[in-house]
Amino acid sequence: MHNTADSDFVFVTTEVKNFILFTDAEDKSTRLISLDVVSFVPQTLFYHLGNHQPIALDFDPVEKRVYWSDIAQGRVFSAFLNSTGAKVLFHCNVQTPEGLVIDHVGRNIYWTDTGTNMIVVARLDGTRRKLLIKDGLDEPRAILLDERNG
Repeated sequence: MHNTADSDFVFVTTEVKNFILFTDAEDKSTRLISLDVVSFVPQTLFYHLGNHQPIALDFDPVEKRVYWSDIAQGRVFSAFLNSTGAKVLFHCNVQTPEGLVIDHVGRNIYWTDTGTNMIVVARLDGTRRKLLIKDGLDEPRAILLDERNG
């Protein structure tokens, strides 16, 4: 295990090829279940220390990064699957980011914000942030990407 520079996360390094990722907001952890083994036992990928509440996540297979939203911090974070390079991607004008999805082909991230009633898109590197939908939304939560139909 090792701490990031800001000591907000404790990481446990794991190397797997086929897996399921999920957050446990109550336990403040991001976990991984390897599908490469016979017994499917969750392993903690990293712990979110302090006032954090991870709620949604997705994975970019191109850069092998995990992206997650944190409703306690009002931020969107990312880190490599090997538990290095943790960083805050978005924090300005983010209140309650409850859903997110990665477009690994188009290199975009989309997220919903129930606090601002918006759906936002940006590049995975944190640039080109753009408001997609504001009108007619009432606490948008989950979001999916239709990869087949664009």
